Amino acid sequence: LAALSLLLWATNFLNKQFHNNWTTDPDWDWNKEIVVITGGSSGIGAHLARQLHARNPKTMIVIIDYVPLTWTPIEEAYTKYYQCDLSDSSRIRVICEQIRNEVGHPTVLVNNAGICRGTTVCDGSYADVEVTIRTNLIAPFLLVKEFCPEMVIRNHGHIVNISSMSAFLPPAKVADYAATKAGLIALHEALQLELKKATRVRLSLVVLSFTRTPLFKGKTNQSNFLFPVLDVE
Repeated sequence: LAALSLLLWATNFLNKQFHNNWTTDPDWDWNKEIVVITGGSSGIGAHLARQLHARNPKTMIVIIDYVPLTWTPIEEAYTKYYQCDLSDSSRIRVICEQIRNEVGHPTVLVNNAGICRGTTVCDGSYADVEVTIRTNLIAPFLLVKEFCPEMVIRNHGHIVNISSMSAFLPPAKVADYAATKAGLIALHEALQLELKKATRVRLSLVVLSFTRTPLFKGKTNQSNFLFPVLDVE
């Protein structure tokens, strides 16, 4: 029993070290970190922002979203909101520059924003396909291009990509959404190779089942057996 416990401890320790590039980051300080969350006005992004502030109100949370905040930050929390249509690449460039000038260089980027039109490939309009791909996939690429170089220079940062089980088992009526989430996984895996020398720039991939958020409200009839619908909490 003691040997088994030791083996489990060693496995967990090595797994943690592997996922942290066999190094630690002594500069990590939640009093100073700047966390950018796309789609943080509601749903998963909003819940993450609230959890981070519950952990440390001094962590600067920057929300990039098209819709206003649906939640109220706690009084002492550091929060900034920037309205941005993430399907508009020129607007993304402007907002990123504004964030750097007004807040500083982000140390954490959470690519969470997403839209889903919930139509078939044949019935969906050109505009539906384009706005979905621009928001869900092109925007994360551009945000990484904007914020990752400084993380590499400082060898300090974390990029979190929120994907979906639909990337592996795409149901009907969300083909464009599923394709973007598969693309986000590819972006994540390529970044792992490209940032190999930046040992303190972490990368995390979160793959979720369908979640009860405004994104999927009334969009799919997917079986709860195959894709259990999750609550944000």
